[in-house]
Amino acid sequence: MPDLPIGPELVGRHVSCPTRPEWGRGLVLNVHAARVDGRPVHRVSVQFATGHRVIVVPPGRLARPGDEPRRAAGWLDRAAGTTLDGRLVALPAEVREFLGTAPQRFALLCTLYRWTGAAEALAPWARVQTGVADPLALWSRDELAAAFAQFARRRDEALREAAAALRRQGGGPAVAAALAAVPPELSPAVRAALG
Repeated sequence: MPDLPIGPELVGRHVSCPTRPEWGRGLVLNVHAARVDGRPVHRVSVQFATGHRVIVVPPGRLARPGDEPRRAAGWLDRAAGTTLDGRLVALPAEVREFLGTAPQRFALLCTLYRWTGAAEALAPWARVQTGVADPLALWSRDELAAAFAQFARRRDEALREAAAALRRQGGGPAVAAALAAVPPELSPAVRAALG
């Protein structure tokens, strides 16, 4: 999306910050011309859903807000499992469609354990899952918590299947070697999922 020209006519328009998509869509409150180190700049005051920001342009950039994905979908989207609600609980495509070896698949699945069901982690997780800049505009925290629980069940099931494939190929030592390679910060959650 191209950068917007900055000037007083921007006041009252909706904008987005291409370098900070998680801020979502914002309303321009004020545009003030200034000089910094002898160069002309604009201080743009914007009220985003995540809070008030003052962006200095340049180096900052503002653009027209892109169309946010919509939560409602047609019957074909629901049948194909491509709704936002479906994407929220599904394992990422790079995990579902991975064609590597059993140890590589196990290691890839372990990376999903960086996400926890903690309240502060729900919105970033949902943002990565769906591409929606502000997930709390579409789902409540309770809905995100329920969706994360469903995602975690799918993640745990896929991890157990990957561990079973490792065991079939190399026995207990293969599983032990794969577990030893898990980063220490993820290891407790991975071991708990395997029981």
